Amino acid sequence: MARCSVCGAPAVAYIRYQRRYLCRDHYLEFVESKVERAIMRHRLVGKGDRVLAAVSGGKDSSTLLAVLSRLSRRIGFHVVALYIHLGIYEYSEKSREASIRLASQLDVPLIVFDLNEVLGAGIPELAKASKRPPCSVCGMVKRYVINAAAVELGVDAVALGHNADDIAVYNLKSFLNQDLEAISKLGVKTESIPGVAVGRVRPLYYVYEKESFLYSLLAGLPFLHEECPFVERRQMEVELKETVNQLEDKRPGLKLQMVSKLAKRVEDYPKPKGSIGRCPSCGLLSSGGECSFCRVTRRALGRPMGPVVREWFRRRAQELGLGASWRSSLS
Repeated sequence: MARCSVCGAPAVAYIRYQRRYLCRDHYLEFVESKVERAIMRHRLVGKGDRVLAAVSGGKDSSTLLAVLSRLSRRIGFHVVALYIHLGIYEYSEKSREASIRLASQLDVPLIVFDLNEVLGAGIPELAKASKRPPCSVCGMVKRYVINAAAVELGVDAVALGHNADDIAVYNLKSFLNQDLEAISKLGVKTESIPGVAVGRVRPLYYVYEKESFLYSLLAGLPFLHEECPFVERRQMEVELKETVNQLEDKRPGLKLQMVSKLAKRVEDYPKPKGSIGRCPSCGLLSSGGECSFCRVTRRALGRPMGPVVREWFRRRAQELGLGASWRSSLS
């Protein structure tokens, strides 16, 4: 039986690019130290900061919330979680249950935003009414709701669960398509725009997908093993992921090299063109005219729902005692 390279206990994992075996405790420490180094190196979160962690019920967001919860006590920041119930049949019910159990286990405040309750429609209905693919509508809705929540709750950063595999594949796909503006969005963090958008951070930037999965298992975290029934298997992304994994097998550490170099050079890529403004309907970020969320909900539901979403989170912030008194209420 292989032994942990640190303490000699039975090993549960082999880190090929470090040529080390690790036991359960030192494996958990290994992943947590990766995240902590990313936070400190890129100044993702500082002492006293307020962080909104977006959770979906999946393995990556479970690992994200668990590690942030542990590091928050060490570094001195505050964490609140947000789960968006997308109204995708039984899948959404199961992912909500997993997210609630996770937040309860970690003792992290959780806000559950239900599209059907607030808007009167979920992703299937919005996609049908707007005549757009479900995944396209879903991505747009999640981006809007997360940002609206962050603005109304007064957080300093939004934490997302993108891992190194995600970043490597998105980077390669964008480069092959010569969509260089898309690459500029793949950094470890984005900056806030006061009043309209809260900056986003990716604490799992240097964590492999397999490492995140094993962390969730070893830490006993609740997460949903199923995939969304609407998930689109884009052939190019599937093939690129297989190719990157094959190269990683031959050259251990390749993914880390890819994301590390991207993090250093991301500012060299061209930024998306177009002006940054406020949506005339909801007042949040827009690239010109009405934002996508208000435009789609106007078409699907008869009126722009951005103001409704913002008001919902404004009330939740008051009910939870966030806002100005948030630091003391979460400590």
